[in-house]
Amino acid sequence: MTAYLVVDLDIHDMKSIEDYRLKALPLVAKAGGKLIAMDDATQQLEGWEATNMLIIEFPNKDAIRQLFASPEYAPLAAQRQAAAGSRIIAINGV
Repeated sequence: MTAYLVVDLDIHDMKSIEDYRLKALPLVAKAGGKLIAMDDATQQLEGWEATNMLIIEFPNKDAIRQLFASPEYAPLAAQRQAAAGSRIIAINGV
């Protein structure tokens, strides 16, 4: 079942996040992921003040778990965590 990685970042080091994205997106693609939405000017409608959102489509949640557990991604996760506050969830598609 298709799954989506939903990411909300509070970025405080944009240069580092841009470098992170350049390095992380090829790993995302290798894991079967595809960036389908990215917005740094979200429209708040009710109860959630998002700052910098991304949605990435994956074949399934297992692909997301494998990406996050991979030794190649570990240093990139640390880079992202140092450059931004992160709220990240995985949800199933319908």
